[in-house]
Amino acid sequence: MVKTDKISPAAKMALLLVTLFSFAMVSGCANALFTAAYLIKGNEVDPEFKKEMKEIPKKSKMVVICRSPYQTLFGIDDPSRTLSVALTKALSEKLDEKKKLEWVPIDTVETLFDETEFTNESFEKMGAKVGADYVFGVDIDSFNIHHSPQYLQGKAHVNVKLVEVESGKTICSKSLPQYVYPPNTPVAVGDMLEERFQTLYIIKLADEIGCCFYPYDPHEKVALDNDVSRLR
Repeated sequence: MVKTDKISPAAKMALLLVTLFSFAMVSGCANALFTAAYLIKGNEVDPEFKKEMKEIPKKSKMVVICRSPYQTLFGIDDPSRTLSVALTKALSEKLDEKKKLEWVPIDTVETLFDETEFTNESFEKMGAKVGADYVFGVDIDSFNIHHSPQYLQGKAHVNVKLVEVESGKTICSKSLPQYVYPPNTPVAVGDMLEERFQTLYIIKLADEIGCCFYPYDPHEKVALDNDVSRLR
């Protein structure tokens, strides 16, 4: 019997796969092979822009810039800043750690641009000014957290792109379908403060955007109505 405490994690995984494959061949049970795949990857599926993210060099300097040209940048109701923070957090935590990416905080971006520049300047020029190699640029075309005067339900439409600063080239881009949360059951205004609900919605929106760039579990997107009810 092999003593697994004296072999590397990679060797342990190889041994497990061999065992499962042998079992499948002997028993004719194809489910064993699916079990092996699950143990390696779990429920995660690859993001739409997996290839583009794989090609980003190690130790690249990244910045997330979210903006909403239809309203002032620093208004109390403007979701731009909160979304920039939430998306930076999601991407920095879930992208490949081996790349050792560096992330520019939104505070640094805001100190270098006034409202007009922030709204109208190109993402590559903004990225260059903060010393970034790549920009995750998000334009918020619409944003609303009110289903009606009595109920809260977030709805937003955003356009996202990944831009290489030096060349100004758009590596990838996507106009996301309107993101609605909770998808089916609005929250009564008496059950949650609007400020708290908006923050929760923006965190969910950030993950929806992030799923274009990092692996995710599609099962986590199911039953989102129950998800919000637990936080009331």
